[in-house]
Amino acid sequence: APEPEAASDAPTVVVIATEEPPPPQQPPERPVEFPRDQSSEDPADQPNNDLPPNQNSDPSDNESPHPSRDSDPSAIGLGGGTGGMDGGVSGGGRVGSGGSFGHRRAARGGGGASSGGEPAIELVGAEPGTVGGRMEARTDGQMVGEFPLKHTGVAAKVSGSSARTVVTQTFTNNFESTIEAHYTFPLPGDSAVNGFMMQVGARRTLGIIRPRAEAIEAYREAKARGYTASLLTQQRSNVFTQHVANIPKGGEVKVELTYFQNLKYDKGHYEYMFPMTMGPRYRGGSGTSDLPAVPEDPPLPPEDPPLPPDDPALPPSDPPMPDADRDPLDNPEDFEARVLPAGMRSGMDIDVTVEIDAGVPIDITRTRCLSHEVVFSMQRDGSAVATLTKADAVPNRDFVLRWAVTGEKPAVALTTHAGEFMNLQILPQLDPRDADITPREITFILDNSGSMSGMPAQMSRRVIESVLNHLQPDDIFNIIYFSGTNAQVFEAPVANTTENIAAAKEHLGRTSPGGGTEMLNGLQAALDAEHDPRYLQIYAFLTDGKIYTENQVFELVNKHAANARFFAFGTHSAPNRKLIDGIAQHGRGKAIYCVPRDGKWNEDATEDFFNAIDRPVLCDISIDWNTLNVEQAYPSQVNDLFAGQPINLHARVSGKGKHTIFVSGRVGSTNLKLPVEIDLGVAEENPSVAITWARARIADLEAQLVTKANDPALIDEITKTALEFSLMSQYTAFVAVDESRVTADGKVRSVWQPMEMPEGMGEHGPEPLVGNAMFIEAWGLWLARRQGGEVVVVKVEDGSAAARSGMVPGQVIRKVGGATVRDVAHLEQLLLQAANEVEIETIVTDEGEIIESTFKMPRMIE
Repeated sequence: APEPEAASDAPTVVVIATEEPPPPQQPPERPVEFPRDQSSEDPADQPNNDLPPNQNSDPSDNESPHPSRDSDPSAIGLGGGTGGMDGGVSGGGRVGSGGSFGHRRAARGGGGASSGGEPAIELVGAEPGTVGGRMEARTDGQMVGEFPLKHTGVAAKVSGSSARTVVTQTFTNNFESTIEAHYTFPLPGDSAVNGFMMQVGARRTLGIIRPRAEAIEAYREAKARGYTASLLTQQRSNVFTQHVANIPKGGEVKVELTYFQNLKYDKGHYEYMFPMTMGPRYRGGSGTSDLPAVPEDPPLPPEDPPLPPDDPALPPSDPPMPDADRDPLDNPEDFEARVLPAGMRSGMDIDVTVEIDAGVPIDITRTRCLSHEVVFSMQRDGSAVATLTKADAVPNRDFVLRWAVTGEKPAVALTTHAGEFMNLQILPQLDPRDADITPREITFILDNSGSMSGMPAQMSRRVIESVLNHLQPDDIFNIIYFSGTNAQVFEAPVANTTENIAAAKEHLGRTSPGGGTEMLNGLQAALDAEHDPRYLQIYAFLTDGKIYTENQVFELVNKHAANARFFAFGTHSAPNRKLIDGIAQHGRGKAIYCVPRDGKWNEDATEDFFNAIDRPVLCDISIDWNTLNVEQAYPSQVNDLFAGQPINLHARVSGKGKHTIFVSGRVGSTNLKLPVEIDLGVAEENPSVAITWARARIADLEAQLVTKANDPALIDEITKTALEFSLMSQYTAFVAVDESRVTADGKVRSVWQPMEMPEGMGEHGPEPLVGNAMFIEAWGLWLARRQGGEVVVVKVEDGSAAARSGMVPGQVIRKVGGATVRDVAHLEQLLLQAANEVEIETIVTDEGEIIESTFKMPRMIE
């Protein structure tokens, strides 16, 4: 299929779709995102014809004349370019050649664009920088549909130190046939999602919580019968996927979810955060990455490589695929972040309203939104309403709102429910000045991967430089940075001298982000480095957190938290807060966020860090519940208390009346035991207290899974707790089915809704790399593909032919034997065809200077 022409005022998107059924005996194909090849998968689950009865209906009364789920859907997913050698649609990555955004339908050996079996659909995105707009699908100049998610409404109500948020997602169908919509999106990591409602027209259907497998089977059964149905699944504590089946032509479905959370309190301010998007996650060698992983033992090339076809205009092909049989039921964490290229709009708009009833008057002079333009409206009772302005309603960064209350924060805040659940916040009034400060060894672990290009890298460097300027005279430090490989500024930690700090800053100024996010290797390098036991070990991560393997990082941090403290700086407009918060939680440190649009981010981040390491108010904390009968309390391990932060406890209790509990800990070398008076004499009704207790219990059990992976007892406890309190988890899901009418006609187009690229990501520096690395053993050279198709050197083996010739990482392979290189597969074919010594032409940018080079290399096949 020829490349479509770009629209004059907007980027274009290529979609390959079909109404043609698959070959006989083939199950329907799942819409997937490059580079995963998961044909034969349903978006919610693997095919399974042995379905149980519909959880919400009697099959005998609702036999549907429409084809079952084995009928072929036309799928629109996110991924590669315009054609593949196997007849499927492949190549391209998230950003196809020429900057277009590729959508593809996975097909093993079946009628792809290159064979002319499928019509090309051109999608025209909303203009960059606009608010609202739409993403249109067109065939032969005629619009055939738009992406289904048109609007997200966020309505939050703050009561004291907790918040209730209702998120309403409106899906519409502007295609000519029935569609199934899928949308992966973020929520706060501590959100207790316990409400789910689907509305079709005036009919509202209450969602029910079920074990994940049962919910998926009920959804699939309803989809097969032609009913409109919704399924909400959880991939991470902060990542969810919405599935909406059988939205009829011209139809509209609203899905409403409700969650509760306790608000962050720090230095006299409360904070409400709502994430609007998330960036692609690095998987290492599994294929979706900003730099492909380079295995330690590179595989040998095949003995008999296939000969390239004679067609000189060979379409690009995919790099090696990861395991295509990953099942979301077997692996609930499995997901792909589907995002548009930088500057392209999805057509979905958003509104956010936060009603703040703090219980006491709000100090408007210390209230601000760090991320967006909002309008504040003060109420007579001292509360306030913050409303996101339409001019700033682009969902490409986290919404962060902070406010302060007048007067002193109470030392103890107690909220109870039904005499059984309580939420206790304690803010000990301790003198944070510690005259017995232990000298510190501070190791900065800097993410220098491709996703950090531009703003995140600049912010990280400025934070490190600022911290270096404020070190104590006896402190020592080092900087370790990671991308596809690791490096460090000094061989061992060095003293805080003018010369050493100048050398560190000069080294930081020469760093250039690029490559993969091999965070585990970087962390291990920091832990393995030489350390002086006379110093307090402090590790400071600076990252956007765009990785997939959070639990492996947590496990490593856990092992070393007894003798060190781990801090994490989130330096992005939409960072991975699960990773950043988790490093702090497992490492007994603190998570600090640099919000790019906050003019004080550098000052605040540096102050937060030094308040934490200079003034740990109370360390090694334990709780003595004394006469209070406590059944279960969370967190089970209370982290160190830093200046201006409360101890936040969730407990299930029995008994009434007044009690005294004791908080024990250490300030410097002094042990303290503080009495805290609480009164359970009045039975209050605050259901959110029970819900947030259950969410805290699930979080505690999930933290245990980090070191006890797939423990059936822990999974069973998580599932039981989630079902008892009607909560989302990795092992439960919400499902809603409208049985009032049959809407499907057997032709259901499956559409994945993309998110906006996070602000600042993909706008600076070289494009991230995708796919697996290709190793040329004869040369000792590792190569990979940028999203735009360029082939770049990612590693040169020591002593190899490439090293002897002077090749270095970062060089782009432009020509081989005078022929222009299109991608990795094309390069390989050119090398296999080379009969003599190979001449390679490269180009690299060094501090703005373009350097062109030519290298002579031995032929591939002797």
